[in-house]
Amino acid sequence: MEMKVIGLAMALTAVPLTAVAASSDQSKTPTNSTKPAKPITEWTCADYLELQENYQPYAIGWATAYSKAGKPEDTAFDVEGIETIRPTLLEFCNRNLQESFWDKVKSEFKKHM
Repeated sequence: MEMKVIGLAMALTAVPLTAVAASSDQSKTPTNSTKPAKPITEWTCADYLELQENYQPYAIGWATAYSKAGKPEDTAFDVEGIETIRPTLLEFCNRNLQESFWDKVKSEFKKHM
């Protein structure tokens, strides 16, 4: 009888903990939307702008480091480089929501290399 009570107590404790863990995982997502993820090479400027502001530099770094096929490229682009092109990207993307974010990052990257 005592084992059943302990088992029931453990099960009742596990349910709320699972719910808390699931809700805390959702709060860690870098976007404010619930849209399914797609490769960064297919992002539009609108997708980029949906990111939380503190994640945007990471997206720029990711886009500069990967080819259209999703393979890593050998780049030496650093944080200063990302911050150099970020204002241009923000201005462009705010005016051109449906344009390719990846294409714009690559073109700006080439200008600064």
